[in-house]
Amino acid sequence: MGQNIIEKLREEVINSLFTTKGFNRAWPVWKETINKLASTPTPTQLLNLGDNLRDVFYTTNTSTARTQSDVSGGGANWEGLVCWYLNLCSMGRRTVVIKHNKKLIPEPISNAITVNYGSFISNTESDLIGITFPDKVEYSIDKTMIDVVDENGNKVEIKSRGTMKYNLLEVLNALVARDFAEIEIHIIQCKTNWNDNAQIPMLWDMVYLAKTFKTGITIGRESYSINNARLFSYAFATVPTVKVEKLKPTSVAVSRVRNLSGGNYWGMKTVSGIASSMKEMLNRNLATGSEQSHTQTLADAIPKLTSDYAYFKL
Repeated sequence: MGQNIIEKLREEVINSLFTTKGFNRAWPVWKETINKLASTPTPTQLLNLGDNLRDVFYTTNTSTARTQSDVSGGGANWEGLVCWYLNLCSMGRRTVVIKHNKKLIPEPISNAITVNYGSFISNTESDLIGITFPDKVEYSIDKTMIDVVDENGNKVEIKSRGTMKYNLLEVLNALVARDFAEIEIHIIQCKTNWNDNAQIPMLWDMVYLAKTFKTGITIGRESYSINNARLFSYAFATVPTVKVEKLKPTSVAVSRVRNLSGGNYWGMKTVSGIASSMKEMLNRNLATGSEQSHTQTLADAIPKLTSDYAYFKL
């Protein structure tokens, strides 16, 4: 059987990471460390990369006098590394994590997470968006065999007549519009620095969880809202660059993200009362993409890392 639409989306997401200069430049150094940590690799080794993403990220953090451009680029690289890891561990599942990209995010999803302040349209700092698709035949068959109509009842062309390229976003738009009530949406805000940014996810999570507002604030547009999705969560994922020994369960930064709907994660092993390892996000937020465990689906996918999943460049 050919590639299904979920794996096509995953491939496009990972390929887009490697088109960015920062990620592509950092990758050879990161890969060397990743290969040491997952030398075999086994499902456990790949999952445990989540305990070591901070170490991987720091292998390219060599500057002592960083400019604002360096800080911004480092943040983008951290987003990319988290996106790469979560998709690697989700191979063969119905979950894909997308680094914000209008060409890859289905429009119903973008509309659902839109925050409207009167006539002003705003979006959260949705660095990454995890989507878990329903267990329906269209998501598992060869992507070229999908037969679906758009919201106007018109049949969606599988390939562009001009370029003959696969119409990935158009097909996804139609499927997600049809199945929106069965879709899971998980926003993951990624920041390298914890202290300076913890308040942002706390406030956005409050906005998304609020049922009513006294001012003219509404969530969603074009008839789509997170309230109509199967599940929604908002998580925080940090390196962190702050000195870890300074973080305590009573620290203000820790308290601000303690009760996020999607949880608080970092690129290290779990420390109770402070933050969970990135690998814990897979079971807590991204577990429903298969009836099998991540260990089982990874065992099936690993032999394909040099073929179907070669785009991960391991």
